[in-house]
Amino acid sequence: MKFCKNILAVSIASAAILGGCSSDSHIAGNSAETGSPELAGIFLLDNGKPAAFARVHCVPSDFNATSGELPAAYSTETDSKGYYSLDSIPPGTYAIEAFHEESGKRLLVQNISVTEDDSVAVSDTLRDPGIIKFEGIENLSDGAAGVATVLGTTIHRNIVVHEHTLFIDSLPVGKFDLQVFIDEYSSANPWAYLKVDIVAGHTETILEPSPIEPDIETPRDSVTLTFVAPLALPKGIDTLNSVVTDIPIALRLTEDICDFDSLQYVNYGRWDAARISKDGRHSSNLPISYAGFDRESKEMVIWVRVDSLNIDDSLEIVYDGLQYPFYALDIFPTNRSYSLVYHFDSETTFRDDAEKGYFNGMLNSTETGSKTSTENRNSDGVLRSSIALDATTTITAKNSAKADSTRKVNLSFGNGQFCFSLWINLESLEQQTIFEKADEYALRYDPAQGFVVEFYHVATERAGDEGATDTASYKQTWASGTEGIEAGKWIFIAFSKHTIPQTNFFINGTQIKAEETSNDWDGNRELADLKIGGFTGKIDEFTLGSTFRDDSWTRLTYLNQKPEDSWPKLSARK
Repeated sequence: MKFCKNILAVSIASAAILGGCSSDSHIAGNSAETGSPELAGIFLLDNGKPAAFARVHCVPSDFNATSGELPAAYSTETDSKGYYSLDSIPPGTYAIEAFHEESGKRLLVQNISVTEDDSVAVSDTLRDPGIIKFEGIENLSDGAAGVATVLGTTIHRNIVVHEHTLFIDSLPVGKFDLQVFIDEYSSANPWAYLKVDIVAGHTETILEPSPIEPDIETPRDSVTLTFVAPLALPKGIDTLNSVVTDIPIALRLTEDICDFDSLQYVNYGRWDAARISKDGRHSSNLPISYAGFDRESKEMVIWVRVDSLNIDDSLEIVYDGLQYPFYALDIFPTNRSYSLVYHFDSETTFRDDAEKGYFNGMLNSTETGSKTSTENRNSDGVLRSSIALDATTTITAKNSAKADSTRKVNLSFGNGQFCFSLWINLESLEQQTIFEKADEYALRYDPAQGFVVEFYHVATERAGDEGATDTASYKQTWASGTEGIEAGKWIFIAFSKHTIPQTNFFINGTQIKAEETSNDWDGNRELADLKIGGFTGKIDEFTLGSTFRDDSWTRLTYLNQKPEDSWPKLSARK
């Protein structure tokens, strides 16, 4: 069977719906005529640059993409500075749809209300396009057909079923929430939800079965709850030194703000998150995921990736018990250099919650009689549970010895940028290793120096080469000092190394001025797995990546995750 352009192939297993990739088709549009615009604003890309010459559509809420074309007056294009304006838009409810062809970035902002003789400003950053809805598919027999639409936009594509696989030609590039309706399974609710990343340049992709299939037999809970968390900074912190975007924020939902006993099926409902501006405007839905509700501790941790951190805004979290859940896979995105993320919420296998998720961790013991998996888990973690280790117990990140250049993510950072953060609670302040990747990098505790970061630099040029400047291999170390470090207490450690060179070292909320020390090293390296362990105590919220995180980002991460008086705080909206 021959297909033009790129194809999304969605395989149907007995328990799941799958999704894959493709490209975009061109949509014609003209600039608005002169006059006072009813809709205007500026669109940026996620690197802060203007979304120049992006196509912009103002889509009425009742527009049916399968049965008509959008009038020319509802379309325009941004100028070189990302500015757009639309005249002659009658009163009504609209969605703004924008596409920047050069970068492939999109934007979908829904439920914009335009009233008579009123001007509405809509400015935002182009990122994720929204929701793809598959419908009109009666069954999965060969030849069955349906339609795929991107809700609130002009995009619609035909679907055909072949050998229990849905084929859709030329869907737009971007990240989508996928909703699939199949009549033989459920006519009232989506049969499956899935997070889909459609990538340019692929000819066909078939994903693994979705782990998020709703349980149709589970009774639905009609409860709807709304929570709000102001993003205003805590007392004593008036400003940030830099703009913070796409930062993962943990929100604690506890018994004092939510009656968990009334939510019999809290794990089976859907959670949505949005940023609310001072004037009440909602952003598009933000990526959201959550750790399962613990009925014993009556606490749930909800993760939201906040697109832009405006301290005058708030986060709104909505729970709808009648909707089936779906979970974002990009709370810790690879393009923000999250290579590995462990929350330590499981017992013996630790899921890597970074977007690519390559490096799940396994618990290992070198001695019999060491702690069992149940004893390793602790309910008194920084965010829900932590993991307790002793000197004979380690966690090995699977596949981490590999430095595969075909993958965008590995745990070998060469001589480039490098960062990590974690929470540690040491039983005693003796000489011990927190984690290490032999001959690459490590974090250790030394009674005289405090926490010591090691990074091994490999020469990139040979001695004797004309003009060579990097001919020596060496080990770099940075020590935190011992001030503020106590046994039996949770301590936040964050370190970033830039290539400039520049470092950023934090212990709790305090930035450490640590000087670099260099020692000779022969430069011989055999790639080894990353291992966490070699200490007696507890560890929580471990992240590792290939970027330089500035002091604003690091300080906010500490304020957000710290066990007491964390920021921001959720409260129930009346």
